[in-house]
Amino acid sequence: MKRRIGLLVTLAAVLALGGGLLAATPAWATPPKHFHQLPFNFSFRDDPLSAACGFDVFDVIAANIDVTLLYDQSGTLIREIDTFPTTTFSFAAPSTGKSIGSRSPAAGHADYTGGGAVGTPAIVSVTGLQVMLAPGVMFTGRQVFDAVVVDHTPEGIPITMFTSLISQSGNFFSGDIAPLVCAALSGP
Repeated sequence: MKRRIGLLVTLAAVLALGGGLLAATPAWATPPKHFHQLPFNFSFRDDPLSAACGFDVFDVIAANIDVTLLYDQSGTLIREIDTFPTTTFSFAAPSTGKSIGSRSPAAGHADYTGGGAVGTPAIVSVTGLQVMLAPGVMFTGRQVFDAVVVDHTPEGIPITMFTSLISQSGNFFSGDIAPLVCAALSGP
């Protein structure tokens, strides 16, 4: 009889605890949003290199990016994870028809404190190969930046602008790349 009462008390306690847990509504976060193979093709005139070379030099970035946006329990954007497995970064001179650059497989992480709203701060880290111009002349490793959200893509993905370098580790060439880039881009 004691065993049966003990079993009933245990069963009642389990049901009471389990019933309470089953009745509680879970506080799940908003599901992540995934964007696959977003095309990113961007070029801009590199003023310092153009001045050093004596002809127009452009930075050219081409990629298909996978983006994941992560939200907290209230639906506020808190983090972004980007992967760039097929990115290329190069310097190009339209006047000579030459370019120099490399593949730039990397991953980026952004932590948003203001939900990714325009004008709010972010911390952005980039890990991977950014560019290799020649053996020993590369920018690879991890860099962490202060950033600010300046706009959004049509999909609602924040666009950030780096404001300062917080830290870096890896192999980041510290010399002047201008002579190498200018020589590679100059005429025949």
